[in-house]
Amino acid sequence: MARRSSSRPAEMGSLADPDAPRCVSDLPPPFRSVFGFRYFNSLQSECFHVCFLSDVNIVISAPTGSGKTVLFELCILRILSRFLSPDCRFNLCNGTLKTIYIAPTKALVQEKLRDWNKKLGSLGIKCLEMTGDNELYNNKSIHDADLILTTPEKFDSMSRHGIKDGGLGFFCDIALVLIDEVHLLNDPRGAALEAVVSRIKMISKRSNMKSAPLANVRFIAASATIPNIQDIEIFYLFAVYSFCRFGEEMRPGNLTTEVLGYAPAKNDFLFERVHLYENILNGCEMVESQ
Repeated sequence: MARRSSSRPAEMGSLADPDAPRCVSDLPPPFRSVFGFRYFNSLQSECFHVCFLSDVNIVISAPTGSGKTVLFELCILRILSRFLSPDCRFNLCNGTLKTIYIAPTKALVQEKLRDWNKKLGSLGIKCLEMTGDNELYNNKSIHDADLILTTPEKFDSMSRHGIKDGGLGFFCDIALVLIDEVHLLNDPRGAALEAVVSRIKMISKRSNMKSAPLANVRFIAASATIPNIQDIEIFYLFAVYSFCRFGEEMRPGNLTTEVLGYAPAKNDFLFERVHLYENILNGCEMVESQ
C-alpha cells in the first residue's frame, strides 16, 4: 500500500473521501480536455486532493511509469484554476503565473515540451524550452511564457547572470516549480539544482515580492522508488512539504529480481594488476604520440 508521511505539518484540502477513486469529471469543465482518459489510477486518485486541492509543497516517490506526470499536470491546473471565473469560465492572462519545470536531461525536457504543447495548447498555455539546444528565446518570450522547461545547469546559469544584468523580471511571476527525476540529480547537477532552489527561495523572501506570486511559490519534486528518498538534502529547502511514497505495487509491469552468484577470483589483486597494466599502456601510447 502507499504510505504518505509528512516531515512537517502541512495544511491540505479536504474531501469527503480523499482515498476514493477520482474521475476526470471531478475537475472544472475547462480542464477535462487535458486528459485523454476518464479515470485517474489509484496513485493519482490518492494524490488528487493534495495536488489539485491544496498549495502545499510535495515530494513524490513512485515507480517509473506509475503516472507521476499526471500529478505534475494536476499541480499545473491548480495554478491555472486562479484564472477560473465563478461560472467556471477560463480567462488566461499569459505570463502572469509561471510554472518552471526542471529535468536532469535535455531529452526529457524536449519530451515534456512536445507532450504539454499538445495537452495544454487548447487552454492557450505558452510553453518555452530553455536549454543549450534552444537559444532563440528573449526577454519577451520569457515574459509571455506560462510554462518554462529547463535543466538545472541552464536555469542556474541564466538566473546567476540575470541577477547581475537585471534580467530576472519574470521571477516575480513564478508560482510553481516542478522538479522531475530528482533521484538522478547527483553531482554536479545536484549542486546546480540546490543553487536554483535556494536562489528562488531567497528572492521570494524579498520585501518587494510580498504581493507577487513568487512569495508563495510551490515546489513539487518527483522521484523513482529508492529506499532513502528522505535523505536527499534538497528537500530540506522546501520548509513545509507533504511526502507521498508508493511502492512497487504501483508499477504497471512487474519486475523480476535475480541474484547471480560467482566463484571468488583466485587472485585478490587481479583487478589492481589489470588496472596497473592499463595505466602503463596508456602512458606508452602518450609517449609514442609525443
